Amino acid sequence: MDASIKYENSFGALATIGAGGIMSAADAAGASLGVPVPFQNKIVLIENTRVAGTTHVHGIDEIAKKLEINADLRLEREPDNLADSWAIKVFAGDECIGFVPADCNEVLARLMDGGKALSAKLTGKEKLGTWNKLHMEVSLDD
Repeated sequence: MDASIKYENSFGALATIGAGGIMSAADAAGASLGVPVPFQNKIVLIENTRVAGTTHVHGIDEIAKKLEINADLRLEREPDNLADSWAIKVFAGDECIGFVPADCNEVLARLMDGGKALSAKLTGKEKLGTWNKLHMEVSLDD
């Protein structure tokens, strides 16, 4: 069973988006499809990376204390970021806790821009002086 849909894009050409893209588009539009995706796979893209910019997050000490290992994190593209056009914010619940590091965000941003659904989870945390060092795993949900 093919879980992709053909649609006409703004250039008049036919394009195909897969199940992950369909789910991402529905989520972005605020709609919940509630449709199970057959043969959905989790593909780990980055096994271990830090959450960048935690020292700039107001209240990070309290946020980090509440975070549990394996907690789900949400990734959100920020293409208008003046410092990095490939920027991806990392959220724990409604709190932005930092960014995907710039040295590994371009491919992830391109996947997200292409409609792929990415997820992350907290894999480690430690307090080094005043720095809350948070680690995460990033996966493609396809």
